[in-house]
Amino acid sequence: MNLGDFSHTDRVSLDRQIRSVSRYYWGTLVAVMVIALSIYAIMQVVLDRHSSQQSISFLVSSQFIKFQQLTNTARALMRASTDTAVPVNVLDRLTDEMNQKIADIREIGEQLHLLQQRLGQDAASSELNLRLQSFLDRAEMLGKIDNTSRRRRYAYWGPIDFAAASDSFIMRGFQEEIQQSFAKSEASITTAKQISALLILSLVIALFVVGGLVLNPLLKKLRIEYEKKKVFEQQLSVLAHKDGLTDLPNRMSFIQMLDQLVASRATEDENSKESPFVLFLIDLDHFKAVNDTFGHPTGNGLLIEVAKRIASVVEPGSMAARLSGDEFAVLAPNLSSDAQAEELAERIRGSLFQPYLIDGHRLNISGSIGGAIFPDHGTHAADLIRCADLALYAAKTKRNNLTIFNEAMMAERLAESRLRAALFNARENDEFLVYYQPKVDIQHGQHVGFEALVRWHHPELGILAPGRFLHLLDTASSITAMTEVVIHQVAHDIRIWRDAGLCYGSVAINMSEAVLISEVGYDMLANAVQRYSLDWSDFAIEITEDVFMNKYREQILATVVKLRDRGVSIALDDFGTGFASLTNLRNFEFDEVKIDRSFVSDIGIDPKSEQIIKAMISLVGNLGKNCVAEGVETQEQILFLRQAGCAILQGYFFAQPQPFEIVTRRLEPGRFPCGASSPRDIGARPLPAIPQFQPLIAT
Repeated sequence: MNLGDFSHTDRVSLDRQIRSVSRYYWGTLVAVMVIALSIYAIMQVVLDRHSSQQSISFLVSSQFIKFQQLTNTARALMRASTDTAVPVNVLDRLTDEMNQKIADIREIGEQLHLLQQRLGQDAASSELNLRLQSFLDRAEMLGKIDNTSRRRRYAYWGPIDFAAASDSFIMRGFQEEIQQSFAKSEASITTAKQISALLILSLVIALFVVGGLVLNPLLKKLRIEYEKKKVFEQQLSVLAHKDGLTDLPNRMSFIQMLDQLVASRATEDENSKESPFVLFLIDLDHFKAVNDTFGHPTGNGLLIEVAKRIASVVEPGSMAARLSGDEFAVLAPNLSSDAQAEELAERIRGSLFQPYLIDGHRLNISGSIGGAIFPDHGTHAADLIRCADLALYAAKTKRNNLTIFNEAMMAERLAESRLRAALFNARENDEFLVYYQPKVDIQHGQHVGFEALVRWHHPELGILAPGRFLHLLDTASSITAMTEVVIHQVAHDIRIWRDAGLCYGSVAINMSEAVLISEVGYDMLANAVQRYSLDWSDFAIEITEDVFMNKYREQILATVVKLRDRGVSIALDDFGTGFASLTNLRNFEFDEVKIDRSFVSDIGIDPKSEQIIKAMISLVGNLGKNCVAEGVETQEQILFLRQAGCAILQGYFFAQPQPFEIVTRRLEPGRFPCGASSPRDIGARPLPAIPQFQPLIAT
């Protein structure tokens, strides 16, 4: 309220009062001074309380942000603790960062307590504070234990404990606390305005006298404080609803809009058909490889460009958001048919597939898209997100693919979840098995070695091939545990063959990058050699071309060289399907190259594949290495490979992967010296007539 709000009668009354003050100047002057001082004192108290309340609002918001940072750091520490490949100094740095966040939150809590006491508010510990202190105590305990204990304690559960604590009551409690503090701050402003208005109404004459000296500066200060509050609230709103990197709406804004869409459809006329809308989840394919190869600044630049492309494709009224990492989402409320939804998704996919130029690097990346449609696939936000996530999971199995949810996906995902749960106990229940597939020297018809292949003896589903479960081993610890089982089973079997005088050649074991990054892979093989009194040359390891693209390639290749120096044969597996360059082939110390079965299966069908195979064999031979062809199934393939100069073959034509008992019966003593069958010893020999091999097992 201001002076302009008064009526003409009020103004006349005020004029009379002013003339009365002039007649009683001295008394009025004293009264005005007393009143002015009272006004000044009251306004100072109000503004001080407002300033304190504003500080409380800022500290609560800061504490909330610090808490979110702490939960992220705690999750990162726990995930890193379960990964034996993460260096100790990284874990220590994460621990220090977490402890600093804990100290900051406690310090802010003390400041809040002092401000609340100053304002006379109830400073007793609320349920939020109690739960927050409990969370901080657990986080502090996590930081105090050593890395080995932390790895053992959290290797199975991961960040579940902290996620549950941070994503439920505490998060809601902070949001309520922030809203309440803002409300109190707003109330203090309102109170200041009301007091000012009442004093102005009752003491208009005093305002005319002392307004220019006292009230005007105070009102200016009040206005400045209010503007500061509005700017502060706007900044918090942007921080809470915008993604800091891409400037797209963040997960919170996305969830809010999705909830609003669902609610608006639910309030439509019950007799009218619900208006459909589409939810898309988008995940970039192989984005991790970009970060590992070119670094996070380039990865961030790529994410910014991806966000621009998605935002440029969606139609007005739709929403593009970045949920986390390389995951984006699109809400399209104006689509009325499945065909329109697929058309939009194809436009998004097409825009993402175009080349990128980031920091001087030309990058090619694709996106997998999963979609769900309201109300066909769900009438609640959580149901739609779950269905879209299932569709995205199915799309990522093929990469650069679009999948709209259907009921079959739900059943398939449920079955896979059960399979994943059973896989956690596979090692403890001794359910991992090792099967062996022989390698044959076709020039002499001799067995030269085995490839060890893991199988899972599921208690209900029977023997499962690797394609059914390997993708479920998504942590370094689980992959390492399975590899250790394979190595020790192979070593045990070799010991039996040795004691029986059988000639088994060398046994190749597939080792993933996760095992080779550190000394774990080397140590496991060394322990097996020592425990079973074997030779290092009894083993070979197979690695894929992906190691050349790994950011830890130097550590991996150092481990490989260390194994090779011990006498272990090194094979480059699935050659031709990865990213190996000629420079890698020239500099990498390996003994054998395995031609992938996808090329071998095209022999007699695709002349281009045949030419590629000949080029591979020639290239590998000129480098002084040996060549092994996988997936051989026909006599025609054998003849072609023999004529092309490939000496060693492996495939169903000779034998399927079989358990130890069966392959042992096929081994013969005395065919050639045991332990001397390494592929290094098989060079370019005269090509006699090809033996008439017959399959060793019925296929």
